[in-house]
Amino acid sequence: MIYSFALILLLGFELSYYLLIVQTGVVAHYNSDLIKLFPMFAGGVLGTVLGGMSWGRINNPIHKIMIALTLQLLMSFAYPNYNVVTLLLLGVAVGLMAPLGIYLFKEKQRKELLFALAIAYTIGTYSFTSAVGDRLWMAIIFTLVALGSALVLREYLVDRDSKIVSRSFISYSPLMLWLLLDSNLFETLSRSDSLDIWSHKTSVIIAFHLFGLIAAYFIHISKIRQHLFIGLQFIGSYTLFYLEWTLALAMLYPFTISYYNVIVFTTLSQETSISKLAFIMIFVGWIASGLGLAIALSKTLY
Repeated sequence: MIYSFALILLLGFELSYYLLIVQTGVVAHYNSDLIKLFPMFAGGVLGTVLGGMSWGRINNPIHKIMIALTLQLLMSFAYPNYNVVTLLLLGVAVGLMAPLGIYLFKEKQRKELLFALAIAYTIGTYSFTSAVGDRLWMAIIFTLVALGSALVLREYLVDRDSKIVSRSFISYSPLMLWLLLDSNLFETLSRSDSLDIWSHKTSVIIAFHLFGLIAAYFIHISKIRQHLFIGLQFIGSYTLFYLEWTLALAMLYPFTISYYNVIVFTTLSQETSISKLAFIMIFVGWIASGLGLAIALSKTLY
């Protein structure tokens, strides 16, 4: 029971850190300048690679997580004014957490995953409009909660028997597509004055994030139908975006985010090899989201 609670807090507050400190904090502070942000992206890829490698005697993922979170805590004190070196190190810390955090979960721990995502989406949505420069306390508190949870889990052993499959790389391509579509729409919306749903529809967004999580928990359909269902959700979200129907968008888009992320996390948590998981996370976590940001900045779709 204590391990389940610690897992929820660890993933929930680390995702909150990513949403509010990395994705909408540091990126916004540097005005989405991809050149200035390159060290963080490079560090993220490097950290993800390191997360999948053998560390000699340090072979327990939770011990690697404790090291990553300690580095993240140190880098948090510099928020939001980073230089090339500290941006690189922040990227390494967050990158390390990408495969390691997912690998901790068993495929059957869906309740823990849902509660963790509920924490992240509630905190992330509620604090989305807070001043970017005033989030230092969030960076420190979120990391301390995650680090404290990791300390509770220090004797926790991943049940490798629960890692049941090793899929081909191509089978993960739909997940990359969902991440790219989400990143592009999110980054475009966050820069739109006329479609500022987070400022005016906060409670609606939180509610439909939670509805999406619940739906993902109870809906059990084949993989192909799952992808089709998610595809229809994104088609609907983009259509509402182009039509500028803010209330409907504030309902469907958060539902879509929550629903597909449960599928993404559950699918990735089944991977038997942490090194392969790390390789996949480079594309799912960094390349897809980075490409989505680049498309949004280019205003190719809007």
